[in-house]
Amino acid sequence: MAATAVLVDDEAQCRDTLSALLKERHPDIQVIGMATDVPSGIALVRKEQPDLLFLDVEMGRMTGFDLLKAIAPVRPHVIFTTAHEGYAVRAIRFNALDFLLKPVVPEELDDAIHKAVAALAKGNGHPGVSGLLHQLENDRQIALPTGEGLYMVQIDDILYCTSDNNYTEVYLRDEKKPQVVSRPLSEFDAFLVPQGFVRVHQSHLVHRKHIKRYIKGEGGEVVMCDGSNLPVSRRQKAELMEALGRL
Repeated sequence: MAATAVLVDDEAQCRDTLSALLKERHPDIQVIGMATDVPSGIALVRKEQPDLLFLDVEMGRMTGFDLLKAIAPVRPHVIFTTAHEGYAVRAIRFNALDFLLKPVVPEELDDAIHKAVAALAKGNGHPGVSGLLHQLENDRQIALPTGEGLYMVQIDDILYCTSDNNYTEVYLRDEKKPQVVSRPLSEFDAFLVPQGFVRVHQSHLVHRKHIKRYIKGEGGEVVMCDGSNLPVSRRQKAELMEALGRL
């Protein structure tokens, strides 16, 4: 069965390798476009409306999940591609979705293509995509891009985030060591403040539900439920007081 495909991956070598494998082993699959990030991938999928979408999981500041949410409700048959076996892959597998670990093994590509073509021939969409997104949204999760891949955590399990130059240390409930993420604190600020977090200092973003008490001072400091004492800047004191008043 002839079918069209779009590849969305931020690594040029991965795009080129997958495209070459498809051309060599599955000439009936026509690659009609490739994108390097989530925004361009959204535009490409909407324009071309391919039968198949090969989708990387982690792409810079955004993920393949963000792309899938944006192109709803009409989605092509999705085959995820990722370099890391972790929580995201377990969630994908749990929802019975196809994925390929990089570097792509030709035989595994063959299996994924055969499943996809069979589903397309029956005219079936893949309910697993909606199930996966529903699972991630309802669990209030965030994907932390660490050096080992995506680390999925519950937002409510985040105690606080601390800036370390261009990195952010994410401190989690019941974990002794923080997760170190190669993203500045400002990116967490933009995402987490609407989720119940408050910036108490240039270097600290805290979950207000995990604040145990506030100690008065020029700016003062907050004591977190894990016993950590974090300074509050004079500039952020009023914002903290307002946030605590909403508890």
